[in-house]
Order: sequence, then structure tokens, then C-alpha cells
Amino acid sequence: MNQKQYSEDVLSQKIFWHNKLSADIPETNFPLDYTRPLKYFSQDNSFSFRLSDNLSQAIIKLARGSSFSTYWILLSAFNILLQRYTSNDDVVVGIPRYGKIQSERSNSILPLRVEVAPQISFQDFLFQVKGEIINIYNHQNCNLDEIIQLLKIPISSNRSSIFDIVVLLENIHDSINLEQINNDITISFLIKNRVIFGTIKYKENLFNSESIELIGNCYSDLLETLIKNIEIKISEINFLPDQEQHKLLKEFNNNTQEYPVTQTINQLFEQQVLKSLHNIAAVHQGAQLTYQQLNKKANQIARLLRKLGVKKGDFVGIFKDRDLNFLLAVLAIHKAGGAYVPIDSNYPVDRITYMLSNSEVKYLFTDDLSLSILEEAIPSCQQLSSVICFGNIISELNSLGDRVKIKIAQESDFSSLSPENLEPINDAVDPAYLLYTSGSTGLPKGAIVRHDGAINHIYAQFDQLDLNDEFTFLQSAPSSTDISVWQFLAPLLIGGKTVIADLETVAMGEKLFDVIKSEKITVVELVPALFKVLFDYAWQLSIQERALPNLKWMMLSGETIDVKFLNKWFELYPKIKIANAYGPTEAADDITQFIVEGPVPENHRVIPIGKPLANLNLYIVDQQMKLLPIGAPGEICVSGIGVGDGYWKNEAKTKLAFVPNPFISKLHIPNNHHRIYKTGDLGRWRTDGNIEFLGRIDHQVKIRGFRIELGEIEACLTQHSNVREAVAIVREDDPGDKRLVAYAVPISKLADDEFASTELIGQLRDLLNEKLPVHMVPSAIVLLEILPLAPSGKINRKALPIPNFQQESKVNFVAPRTPTEEIVVDIWTQVLKHEPIGIHDNFFNLGGHSLLATQVIAKLRRAFEIKLPLRSLFDAPTVAELVEHIEALLTVQQLQPVANEPIDHNLEEIEL
Repeated sequence: MNQKQYSEDVLSQKIFWHNKLSADIPETNFPLDYTRPLKYFSQDNSFSFRLSDNLSQAIIKLARGSSFSTYWILLSAFNILLQRYTSNDDVVVGIPRYGKIQSERSNSILPLRVEVAPQISFQDFLFQVKGEIINIYNHQNCNLDEIIQLLKIPISSNRSSIFDIVVLLENIHDSINLEQINNDITISFLIKNRVIFGTIKYKENLFNSESIELIGNCYSDLLETLIKNIEIKISEINFLPDQEQHKLLKEFNNNTQEYPVTQTINQLFEQQVLKSLHNIAAVHQGAQLTYQQLNKKANQIARLLRKLGVKKGDFVGIFKDRDLNFLLAVLAIHKAGGAYVPIDSNYPVDRITYMLSNSEVKYLFTDDLSLSILEEAIPSCQQLSSVICFGNIISELNSLGDRVKIKIAQESDFSSLSPENLEPINDAVDPAYLLYTSGSTGLPKGAIVRHDGAINHIYAQFDQLDLNDEFTFLQSAPSSTDISVWQFLAPLLIGGKTVIADLETVAMGEKLFDVIKSEKITVVELVPALFKVLFDYAWQLSIQERALPNLKWMMLSGETIDVKFLNKWFELYPKIKIANAYGPTEAADDITQFIVEGPVPENHRVIPIGKPLANLNLYIVDQQMKLLPIGAPGEICVSGIGVGDGYWKNEAKTKLAFVPNPFISKLHIPNNHHRIYKTGDLGRWRTDGNIEFLGRIDHQVKIRGFRIELGEIEACLTQHSNVREAVAIVREDDPGDKRLVAYAVPISKLADDEFASTELIGQLRDLLNEKLPVHMVPSAIVLLEILPLAPSGKINRKALPIPNFQQESKVNFVAPRTPTEEIVVDIWTQVLKHEPIGIHDNFFNLGGHSLLATQVIAKLRRAFEIKLPLRSLFDAPTVAELVEHIEALLTVQQLQPVANEPIDHNLEEIEL
């Protein structure tokens, strides 16, 4: 070959590899069992298997005795297995160069990229793979190092740059040492005496032996299926032999229990009242109610609801902070036959208005502190007919009722009514509550959960945690979350006690610790972010001070928990077990749970979410709703009692998420509609019947326990007239510190105008504050000229820049000028762990988020002894603006020195 021909060949080789690999290179690997170490090391283990004589000879016959043809048959089947494990039709593996080519070891493997199209047959796929392999071998003069350099692919110290798996056939390939490739798995085949042998060599610091053995067995079963019918479509392949299907459907879901799911929450509560008449049922800030007091007051309020017109199944709203009256409202609504709809008073008015209108609530509970917030929303809610206000309401609010033709009832309207139990009119299949979750279209969607589902969840947890009438639960979750439901109600169905903690108490480590200790709490359920707040406070206490002798269970839910952090907990509290719970709102909260009794090896990648709770069936399925083998990732789906009735007034989304159950079930559960709820979460079965959570399929995330559709944030941003496109992501640049960050591309160019950019960011933050609850407002909004794109044309989220939270205070810095500003700056500095902070710095541009905002507000309330709403920081995000708000409240407080007395819930028993 002359120089010209050589140059043309090199150019041709480079063009081929550029075209083949320039688009996003997919990660093609089996799920890791352990965290990937920072540096690669080659401590290998292996699993060997042998294909049966009949199967081996059938493959060799199909290949007509050719070793090369046998190789691409084996490789094709393995690519199909990878497609099923990765849920990605685009698959990349490494294959050795063809022939006895002597070369550097790291250059002996080349990437093979194929599309595993589900709609084609295995026979067609065989020829497709053959063509791709021949193409690779025709361009194998361009070695791996040159390909990596050509495509500017980053080189990692702990893995291969392009592929993680290498597949070879020893009959035609060199048996080479692959250490310098840094790949995770090598599959080698050998044809000997017309029998095919296989060996899976793997890094034992990434995979356990059980996972690899499952992969080997699944591959052998797959080959049996394919060779019997080479014309089968890839989408129609059944990966499960009957024995494993039985294990998944029956053994892993063998959990039938008898619970009182034919009754309602109100009926079970009334039965418990008779057993626990004078026991304390609920506590809040020193006030408390016995079971008898709670029942009688709830009965009186329920009679008022019936008088106002509440009928079976009606939705009744509750718009107020969590306290004893909130719990009374829940019980009264159930006793009246309705279902409650909690609406967070910290939500923006637009969102409050939407929820009130969409839910079509005719009746709404509130109090004199919260009703004023409703003044903007009420006129838009034409269906609202009555507002029941706890406490003494002022004349201005009565005049509001006259203006908008709404009846406003107060405590005097129900305190004289009969406290006896009402005749129940609701049934177990009726809705118990409606909770709104984030929606991808920019509007929240309401999930309906029935009495039987809520009851099944509560009683399943009684069994799981071995709870009894000494059970004291900390009610810590916002009322808009599913966690709050069983925190409020579970103790009341077993004779226990619920202790209601304010939002600021939960967000502050010291106050949270104090209430757990002083109230002798036995069960606490927190999201990991709040768990960390509690732990950080307990960690700095002495051994005697940190003791929590009454705490039996720490429940974690809402997000994954870091293994290292979990192990630190056991250093402090070796006898307090952790229950790692998982479940969606649409299926009555928890559907699985894993009990952690002590430290786990720190190389474990995740803590399992456990096994299905009683009377629930769980499935891991692919996109065609086919069961996946043990170890293969797929969508977590749930059926059985607990699956809700879908989304209120949203038939399209209900049909997508709630589907008929295609799997035969022998569970004979009362009221079961035999539907499956598709969670949208990824998981996989372990061999012991536990499930591992692997993340979301879509762009939905959980931050501090709140479920958030990133699409809702993006839709809100693009409503601004100067935003062309937007994207929202979750960043975790510091381990354990998840933050929402939004990126927006303005229509008009602002890159050279710092003032205009700052102004637009302020407008976008104001827009988000008006439309979204505080937990959905990003910590930072970054303006970009364009969104970075991958070669595929999709947004390259990995290339989005890290926000500079430290830069805010360096621009236009103005030091605090007054004592009030100094106090606010000092509190911000403590919470944000950032200095210096100027009076014009924006809290959120400095890295603040909803949990930190709650901590700031709690400290400010204590420092100034004022009732400062949580939304104050979102409405006034700079020190100067917030100080103006605080000083206005202080002025009003000085003009009103006598505060309204709180309702006394320690009244003497109402005589029957």
C-alpha cells in the first residue's frame, strides 16, 4: 500500500468510527451491586456454565459449523439480554479484533454498537449483527486508543471509556489479558467437542456472585427460547421459565393477611375509643385531647357538616396548619361520610385556587389565621358554599362571606350539637382523601385513596413494626404528603398517641430532638434531609444528652438514604432500628419496607426498599408489561388492596398509570379492583425477595420527601414572555445535598447586560413563587445563551454548568446598617454557612432552598418573637426586603399588645 492509499485508508477508518460513535454513547452494563471504587483494580472472580448438548449442537448447526457464525449468534443473543437489562435499544459492547493480530493489549478490543429494535425478528437481528461485526473488522486498523482520542472521550481511572462488557470466542480470538481495558465483565465462550462452554469473568468489587450466576442462567434460558424459534420478534421473547415466573408471582408476593378492610377509618376509630376512652389520643404544643374528647368534638363537627349538606363521598377541604383542629377536621369529615383534601397554606394563591376549583370542594375548614389568605382565592371558587372556621372569627371575615355568598360557620355553630356517634354512611370502597401531587403539564393532579387502602397500609405497618397501644408517633410531615395520613391516624386505630410537631420544630435539629425526647416518641418517620438535621444535632451531644430511651423505630422514606450516613446513625443508636420504606401516594403510601438492624458494608450501593407489604403484589416489568427476571431493572408496579382510584377529573393520566392486571393472582382480597398502578420508578428484584430502588424512569424526582415533576417547573418558566426554553434538574454537587436548579434561555440576548440578567432572574423567581409551592422553587436560576445539546439533539444535562452560589455576595455588596439587618444577616450566615452576606443578596442565589428557608424563618420567629409566615422569605428574598417585612410585623404587634387566646383543648369532658 502506497502512502496515498494508506492516508485514504486512515481517513476512511476515522470517518467510520466518528459516524459510529459520535452520538451519545449509551452506558451498557448490568446493574452494579457495589459502589464503583475511585480507582480500578483487577480483583476478578468467575462463573462458568455449559450449554446443554442439544442446545450447543442446535447453535452449531444453525451456524453451519462456522466458528465465526457461532460467535455472532452467541453475541446477538447476549445483546438482546443487555437490551432487556438496560431498557435501552442502543447497546455497546467490546469485541476482540479478528485473527491472530499481535498488538498492544489495550488496542485489541473494539466497540460494537448495535440497535436492538424490538419489532424485528431474531433471525433479522442475526444478520444485522453479522453486518455490524464485518464492518468493525473492515475498520479494525484504527485501534481503541485512536478512537478515544478522535472522539475526545474522557479517560476514567476506574472504568473503560466506551464499553464495560467484552464478549469473545476463544476459538477465533486471542485469549488476551484485558486488564488495561478496565472493563467490568468479560464473557468468553469456547467450543469444544461440539459443546459450548461459557465463562463470565467479573470484578468482585462491583458484582456479587449471585447476580452473575443469575445473568448466566438467564442467558442460557434466552438462548433456548431463541434457537427454538429464530423467527420470534424480540418484543415477544419470554425471558422467564415457568419456575422463575412462579417465584416472582407467588413466592415473592406470598403475604396475604386478614385486616379489617371492609370497614372505614371512622368506624375503626370509634371502636378504639371504647377501649381507650380516657387515654391521651393527640398532643400539640402542650394541648391534648383524650380519645373521648377527640371523638365527641369530631362528632359535633361532623353533625355540622351533615347540616351543611355533606354527602357520601364528597370532598371537603382543609386549609390550615397542622394542629389538633386539623386532626378533628379529618375525623369529622370521615364521620360525615366525606373525604378530606388538604391544601397547604404555604402554597401560592394560584395553586390554592386551582386545587379548590379542581377538587370541587363545597366545604372548607380553616381558621382565623388562614382565612385571610383565602380572600384572593375564594371569589374564583364558584362551587364553594361553606367555610368552617376554628376559633373566633372577626366581623371583616363575616362580611367577606356576605360579599361572595358563602356561609361562614364557626365554633359556636357546632359546639352545642350532639357529641354522640353518627350513623355511618360511607363504605370501605369510598374515598378517604385526595392528595395533590406535582404534574408534568404544569398543573398538580389529585390522587384518590380509599378507606380500605389506607387501613391496609396502617395495619400492615402494625405487623411490620410490632406496634401496640404504647405506640407514640411523631406527626411531622406536611399535610399535603401521604406520610402525614398514617402519622395522624395510625395511632388512633390501635390506642396509641400522635404528637403533632410544627414545621419549624421539624426543621430545627434541637427542637426536633427535644420533642422526640420529651414526648417519649416511639416511632419517628422522616425524609433523609430532615433525618440528617436531627442526626447532626445529636452527634454533637454527649452520650448522656443524646439518649433517646423511648425511640424504637426510625423510619425513612421519600428519598434514598446514603449507606455511610445510615451507618453513622448506628454508631450513636445501635439499638434503634431503621425501617427504609417506599411507596407512592397513588397506592396509599408505603408498599414495601426493609428493616435495617445494624451497620451495612459501606461498599453497598443502595439500601433495599424491601418486600411487599401485606396484601400487595409487586411486579418488575419492561415497557411491554412483561415480567423481568430477578436482577433485571424495570418499572415497579403494584396491585392489590391499597391501589387508589386514579386521578380526580383526569381520565387520560388515570388510564396511563392505572392499568388492568395481566398477571393471574390468587389473592382473594375484599374490594380489590385488580388494577396495577405503574409507579414510574425503576427497581429490580434481589434473590432474597427484596427490591432495590434504582431511580425514576421519567424526569420526576423527590426532594426532601416531596414528589416533583421537573416538567412542571419548566412549563412555569416558559410562561414568561422572555424565555424561549427551560430545563430543570436536581444537582448533588455536595453528597447528600440535593438542590433544584433551573436553566433558562432568554429570547432577547442578555449576556452582556448584567443588570438585565439580574432583573430577568428576579422576574422568573417571582413567577415561580406565584405559581409553585416553596419546595418546588429552584435554589438557583441560571441564564444561558443556549442549552447544551448532545449529538443526538437531546439536552445534555451533564453539561449544564454548576451554579456559583458564592458569587452573589461579591457584587454590589452592602453591609448591614441596622441592628435588625445584623440579626438577619447573622442568621443567614449560620444557616447558609456562607459569608460575607450583604443586605441586597438573594437568599436563594446564595444556595438557599425550602428546608433552609424553614430553618431561617424558625430562627427569626424566635429572635423577634413574631409570627413570620414561611412564604415571607420567598416573597422578600433579600435581607433588606425581609427586614422591611419584619419591622412592619413588629409595628403591628406593638399596636396589638394583647394576643388572641388559643383554643383550650383541655376542656372538661362533655357530658352525654
